[in-house]
Amino acid sequence: MRRDTLLALGMRELTYGWNLEMQMRVARAGLRVLELPVPYRRRSGGESKVAGNLRGSLKAGSRIIATFARVAMEPARGLS
Repeated sequence: MRRDTLLALGMRELTYGWNLEMQMRVARAGLRVLELPVPYRRRSGGESKVAGNLRGSLKAGSRIIATFARVAMEPARGLS
């Protein structure tokens, strides 16, 4: 994505809901999306802050739900 397009989306979320916010804003703006496969491997050390415990899962889930509600309730606006 070009920088000017990203800035025009008006992204606000900095935590767990950023991916959902970007998908919602891109869809609302009518932008084309191309998914590319990316290689990955198992986590090499440490424990997941989200899937590793109930508290992390609840925190991430509440952030994602709040992000969904906030973006869904915003009036549609075109890209600048």
